[in-house]
Amino acid sequence: MLNKGISLLWQDIAYTFRAGRRSTVAKNAASLYAIQFANYILPLITVPYLVRVLGPAGFGAVAFGQSLIAYFVLFVDYGFDWSATRKISVERNNLQSVNHIVIHVWMAKALLCLAGFLVLISLIGFVPKLGEVSTLLIILYGMAVGNVLFPTWLFQGMERMVMISVINLAVRLFVVLGIFVLVHQPGDYLLYAGLMSAGAIAAGLAGMVAAVAMFKLKPVSVSWKGIWETLREGWTLFLSRASVSLYTAGNAFILGMLTNHTVVGYYSAAEKIVLAVSGLMGPIAQAVYPRFSKLASESMVMALQWGRRMLVLMGALSLALSIALFAAAPLVVHLMLGPGYEPSIAVMRILAAWIFINGITNVWGIQIMLPFGYDRAFFVILFLAGGINITLAVPLASLWKEQGMAISVLLACIFVAVAQPIYLRNKSKIKPLLGT
Repeated sequence: MLNKGISLLWQDIAYTFRAGRRSTVAKNAASLYAIQFANYILPLITVPYLVRVLGPAGFGAVAFGQSLIAYFVLFVDYGFDWSATRKISVERNNLQSVNHIVIHVWMAKALLCLAGFLVLISLIGFVPKLGEVSTLLIILYGMAVGNVLFPTWLFQGMERMVMISVINLAVRLFVVLGIFVLVHQPGDYLLYAGLMSAGAIAAGLAGMVAAVAMFKLKPVSVSWKGIWETLREGWTLFLSRASVSLYTAGNAFILGMLTNHTVVGYYSAAEKIVLAVSGLMGPIAQAVYPRFSKLASESMVMALQWGRRMLVLMGALSLALSIALFAAAPLVVHLMLGPGYEPSIAVMRILAAWIFINGITNVWGIQIMLPFGYDRAFFVILFLAGGINITLAVPLASLWKEQGMAISVLLACIFVAVAQPIYLRNKSKIKPLLGT
């Protein structure tokens, strides 16, 4: 029975590759991977350099600021990477409609960015711990501005994702060059922050120019009604993205408020490596989401069939990555982070399981729940997971510092991995995917 199950699993994986080899999805994913591997060479160079030059405290200070700004980036993004991508993928053959969607999304994001900056200034004035790093936070807000400009959601919806990676790679090369030229001591952490923000803005401008040229975008009249409709469509997904941030993007910020920048440095250094490894699954997920959105609107049966195959593929690959990183954690920390970062080993091993969990929840949530319109349930699950993380983080991080934060994150992720299939099991049209 076991042999038969393994045989069927490999048949599913082989079929997925054979059937997808000639598709747009496969070509997008292959192109993204070719560039993605080049992108991963850069962190392998910069992270070991930065953790040594800035030290745990300096590196942790920037990580603390990045973690807070990540909330503002998510606010500006407003879930458009999901809602606008889904809408554009359906309307991709109607360029006039796509043009209208793009302009209104850009305008909505610009207004959100302005509102976010006003909130940041207010927080700096009222929260002493934020006031201590006010200059750092204002510099890092350039990352939110870059998010406004770069229409990732447009390239995804039109299934032209290669341009995203090309632009990001080119900009990252210049940022890396700037890091080695300008950042030489702990006090240079502001220069490091400035380089990241400048890179985000430059990438955003390049992405905007490329989008206008590739899709023949033209100015259209913008109405408050159109902006409101755009925000209304993305509201539930914005709440979902915000909920995800409660146990992903904001961990360094939460830990920084409970402990100090050195502890944040131990945690963030390990988290960055885990996220980089998990990112190896990114091109697949990024390439198939618009296709799943289109399939869900055309053929429920086909969407579910491909969902089952994606679950097998993503589960197998992510499990292999989790096991490999867990085993290699001491060596990875020794080579990439160096002396003084030994506490990061335990953090890396705890978070290694997150890679596998993220692989399967990406299929359950983003590839199945969102294309089939289960936005509200998706949000509720992620919101509860975020609440679990924050609730547990306070006692666990206070007791075990960086390890406690990692445990809290892992427990929140496990909740998502259990809750999503339980919800889908109660939906009759999803049962074929579950084999029930």
